[in-house]
Amino acid sequence: MIRFMSRVRISILTACLLLTCLTASGLTLAKDGKPTALVVVSATPSPSAKEAVKVLVEHLAQISEATFKVVDDTKLNDDETYIAVGESTLTRNLGVTTDGLGPGGIIVRTFPKALVLLGADQRTPTDPQGAQYAVTTFLEDHLGVRFLWPGELGKVVPKRPTIRIGEINHRFTPRLLQRRIRMGGSFTRRMEIGAQRLGVTGADFKRVMTPAKTTESYDLGWGRWHRMGGSLRLASGHSFGHMWEKYAEQHPEWFALAPGGSRDQSNSPERSRLCVSNPDLIKAITDELIAKINRTKQSSVAIGPNDGGTTSFCSCKNCEALDAPSERKIELIDFSPGANRRKYDHVPLTDRYVHFWNGIAERVTAVHPKTWLTADAYSAYRFPPINIKLHPNIAIRFVGVSYLNEQRRREGIADWDAWGKAASKIYFRSNLLLAGRRQGTALVYVHKLAEDFSKLAPNRMIGTDLDSCLHHWATQGLNYYVMARLLWNPQLDIDALLGDYCRAGFGGGADAVKRYFLRLESLTDKIAANELAVYDPFVPGTVAELRDLLDEAAHSTRKGSDAHRRVGFLRVGLEYTAKYADVFRAWNKWVDAGGGRLTTEQRQVFREVIERNWHSSRDIFENQPLAVNVTSVAWGSWGYFGRMGWSKPSAEVLQKWR
Repeated sequence: MIRFMSRVRISILTACLLLTCLTASGLTLAKDGKPTALVVVSATPSPSAKEAVKVLVEHLAQISEATFKVVDDTKLNDDETYIAVGESTLTRNLGVTTDGLGPGGIIVRTFPKALVLLGADQRTPTDPQGAQYAVTTFLEDHLGVRFLWPGELGKVVPKRPTIRIGEINHRFTPRLLQRRIRMGGSFTRRMEIGAQRLGVTGADFKRVMTPAKTTESYDLGWGRWHRMGGSLRLASGHSFGHMWEKYAEQHPEWFALAPGGSRDQSNSPERSRLCVSNPDLIKAITDELIAKINRTKQSSVAIGPNDGGTTSFCSCKNCEALDAPSERKIELIDFSPGANRRKYDHVPLTDRYVHFWNGIAERVTAVHPKTWLTADAYSAYRFPPINIKLHPNIAIRFVGVSYLNEQRRREGIADWDAWGKAASKIYFRSNLLLAGRRQGTALVYVHKLAEDFSKLAPNRMIGTDLDSCLHHWATQGLNYYVMARLLWNPQLDIDALLGDYCRAGFGGGADAVKRYFLRLESLTDKIAANELAVYDPFVPGTVAELRDLLDEAAHSTRKGSDAHRRVGFLRVGLEYTAKYADVFRAWNKWVDAGGGRLTTEQRQVFREVIERNWHSSRDIFENQPLAVNVTSVAWGSWGYFGRMGWSKPSAEVLQKWR
């Protein structure tokens, strides 16, 4: 009996030691290009798990050249090593569940013979992609995969015929319920205008963009890879574009009274301004919204005012009476006939708009008490209210914060706090990624971005809707990358993240590339501090300094390697920036001289610099379309070129592209 008990103790000890060794030494998933584990999913996997399996298997194959077999959890032998993707009988038997995970939450965990990758998925319908997030998190954090920018050149996939991982026990739920960056770049009307100026078509756009964004392994696209997702289920947008057409004839008094005395909005009917103090207008809007909610059963409605246009804000005595006295001033424009777009200072209009929104919210929630309404801290009502708080069912989209104007940035951060005290929900609807959108020039502001986001995210932020990634990847791509990573974890160390980006993407050239980015950041800070144009700092001496840094990076990488080619990608962005700056330096000289009739000599100078820019842009479009979204730039700022006597490229330049 004593001998038997001794044997039992030895067996238990042996088993414990074996378990400890297996856990401590980790798991081998592939060896010498052969799989040593199966990929397992539930017999009835979630949609997210199905997608996640494809992402995992293809990237494991790209890393190790091993072809992994996928089976459901009913076909696994007891002695096999496996990777469990998504919830299944296997994961439940291991004691791993998603209980307690919030929307978008993930688990990445190892066991002696298993790796578990799962997420909350359909248990959290506002963010059902957890399994995908778990897979991309594992590929990044433990296998070194990086997705710096779209396309295969932007993917960093280390080659490892043997894949061995250590012990992992990671459980995480993202703080933000909605992590959204608007991924611009589709062929909109604006892009069509830009394409025409470049001499290309929509078919050309598709021809170059589709292969540029294609990658070897299935990855869900750059945004989904970086765990963009979640939904606040809050309707949003500019909401009253139909008002003039519907109500102008019967109720002209519902529309803004311009300083000149007219309420006519026909110059910009889809962007009409309203007389927001009018109680009958508030009732009519409320009736529309209640009918819409009754019909659609939606849980939220947008009440954001119309944007832009050529109509004035209301100057009637009732609207003016709602405005709170303030030392802060905004600039309004009088679009009255004969006013010549006169600009004048005014106190912020926020209090009058909060009165308007509250009036709508009180009526809507009297019928539908759980309905949320969304409005905007934007335009002439961007500053916080002074004498009035928002109805508790109103969520605010906060637009402030700019990285091209330091004073505006600091005001925006302070205003966030004040809006947070006035509103029960606030989400970040910033235009910060649109910095330089019409120019596409090189800008970097990642340290300020990380500093601000680490403060804002824990302070009442429930999500983001950031406008927009315009695909200037060789000039502003670092900003996009950092923003995406901060959405998942707002407390990331920016210096560690920047160092990792440079090491992963540029190998031996990492140090020089990091100094290149930091120099661009100092130039961006200079733009913001002095309110300069985005091309002003790029004078020949500065451009030469930046070229030297990229030369150093190129010399530190093996010619033909991915790292070397990525340095070349950055160089495309720098050379584009230099040519664009040349054009607008010539433009500014002309403006400073009075902007009069062009001399023959001036016309020739303009033609030369513009055609260099056009030729460079067309070359980027054809050969590096992700470096700078030149069709967007051609829409955004090339209209100026006509004032310099240029309408289209010379026959000689055009011939090069035929």
